[in-house]
Amino acid sequence: MTIICRNDLNSGYKCVQSAHALADFSVRFEHEFKQWQMGSNYLCCLEASEFKIEQILNKLDDLKIKYHVFCEPDIQNQMTAVAVEAISRIQHKKLFKNLKLTLS
Repeated sequence: MTIICRNDLNSGYKCVQSAHALADFSVRFEHEFKQWQMGSNYLCCLEASEFKIEQILNKLDDLKIKYHVFCEPDIQNQMTAVAVEAISRIQHKKLFKNLKLTLS
């Protein structure tokens, strides 16, 4: 599973918003979440600009990959993080190769 948060957030917000996205994904896509949890349980946390995240969401839609966008009520419901279902390593490298690890 992959979490992508906005790179313009402070470190604390990145952590909390990523957790929100993951929690909401687990409720919305319970079956996929349980498959991930029982399988690899690999979690990759990345960050990107809001523009880049929007581009990735379009690619995910095209590929029919499930994801959940978390929007934070405390900052006018802005998109802050996205949780993406577990995908193959090949897809992961292709989609996220230019993104930075969160807090690195």
